[in-house]
Amino acid sequence: MKKTSPRLKIERKSSIENEPRTLTLDQLQYAREEALCVLSTKTIEEALNIFTEGLKPVPRARDDMDLDDNAEMVDCTEMELLNLPLLKRETVSAPF
Repeated sequence: MKKTSPRLKIERKSSIENEPRTLTLDQLQYAREEALCVLSTKTIEEALNIFTEGLKPVPRARDDMDLDDNAEMVDCTEMELLNLPLLKRETVSAPF
């Protein structure tokens, strides 16, 4: 008689369950009203501190790569101008 080992039950989760929750329209409206209140009652510096409190930098894969010694630094404005044709895309041709 052959003994079978008990099978492990794999619990699957929909990938949507791993996504962050989105705010309801009421929550978005409340957040807008609170942000306007902060902007109208605080200085720019105080408001900036309130809005950025607790934020942490997001690591990027590019940060881990060694930069080439011959690499040229390009400022943001120049980079936007270089990528401008890529950004002007017809909605109909969007890849989704």
